[in-house]
Amino acid sequence: MTRIYLLLLAVGLAAVPSAAQPLKPLANRNVRFGMPGEAKADPDNKEAYLIERPQYVLSYNDKRKTANWACWQLAKKDIGKVARGAFAPDKGLPKDFTAIGSGVYTGSGFDRGHLVPSKDRSDTEADNDAVFLMTNVVPQSPKCNQGAWEKFERYCRELAEDGKELYIAAGPYGIGGTAGDGTRKITIGKHAPFVTVPASVWKVVLVLDRGTNPNRHSRAIAIWMPNDGTVDEYDWAKYRVPVAEVEKKTKLKFFPLVTEEVATALKEKADAVRVAPHKK
Repeated sequence: MTRIYLLLLAVGLAAVPSAAQPLKPLANRNVRFGMPGEAKADPDNKEAYLIERPQYVLSYNDKRKTANWACWQLAKKDIGKVARGAFAPDKGLPKDFTAIGSGVYTGSGFDRGHLVPSKDRSDTEADNDAVFLMTNVVPQSPKCNQGAWEKFERYCRELAEDGKELYIAAGPYGIGGTAGDGTRKITIGKHAPFVTVPASVWKVVLVLDRGTNPNRHSRAIAIWMPNDGTVDEYDWAKYRVPVAEVEKKTKLKFFPLVTEEVATALKEKADAVRVAPHKK
């Protein structure tokens, strides 16, 4: 009896994961250092539904009708000359979810703002089509989307074209932004389903030499921009903040698979590399 009891106890303990065991990443290059928040590919998980594709990984919120965050890797090979695709509903959503169409944004005064940019997946038509699914889109003020936000996207691609590997997360925050005509709106859509307009948008970028792991001296860039008409047309660098500040506001945790010592060093200070504003 004692031997049987001990055997059962040993089996039971083996089935319980140790708290000291490291988290296991998804087998997806876009979340090499882990997801910033919990998400599950479970239709009951309607406010943090996991969408995992070769092009990106994102957490979709069916209540807000936008993503909570999106993660992707950016390397030189991802940047090509494929023409922009067309916005389309995400038919991969569970049947009880609402697949938002592009028309909800028409006449709203907000751009269809990509989280994963079109140019970051311009190597093939299939990759580019994936970023035009409406689950990868948030209502973004034209000044923000077409101004410093776009210039930062361009800067990231320049780093990738120079041989760097970038691990990027981006998402919306809060409720209520400013349309192109200056009107503040909480949601868009002439009738239900309505899409929540964020108050701000953020992005966190880990910059690495190709094939390397992060260390205390690796570069991490975080930006936080208001979703309104005050955003500078060119100077994205003025919106830099510490990664830790984005974590505090969003309650997310970036680079969870990086050792605590290294992650803390990456997050504590705002990026201070001198950059010249893009003037075109």
